[in-house]
Amino acid sequence: MCGKSTLINSIFNKDITKEGIISQKNQRGKNTTTQVRLYKLDEKSYIADTPGFGAFDISEIASTDLCHYFIEFVPYIESCEFIGCSHVKEENCGVKKAVDEGKISMQRYERYCKIYEELKQKEEKRW
Repeated sequence: MCGKSTLINSIFNKDITKEGIISQKNQRGKNTTTQVRLYKLDEKSYIADTPGFGAFDISEIASTDLCHYFIEFVPYIESCEFIGCSHVKEENCGVKKAVDEGKISMQRYERYCKIYEELKQKEEKRW
């Protein structure tokens, strides 16, 4: 197990970032990176070393817009029978059909459903 800084040092095959130690208690890295740093891989590619974080919140995204953030869903949204399809419970859903046909990963679809339900719950609590 290693952290982002360790991976960056490995990619460049030299010590360019400060590496922290792995906690014996929880086997997770201790955050040592305090600011974002970009390292050039080639003319068009960079890799970022960023501070770690304990949580990621996307509650500013409306549940109705979430499907557009799953770029592999976009080509199939127009195939849905209903405008405003949530791609979760509806029949004749283009996204669900694409999942059934193996065009969209089941893992990605399940992740979408989980995030969608979390966003819906937060929206319902707000109202």
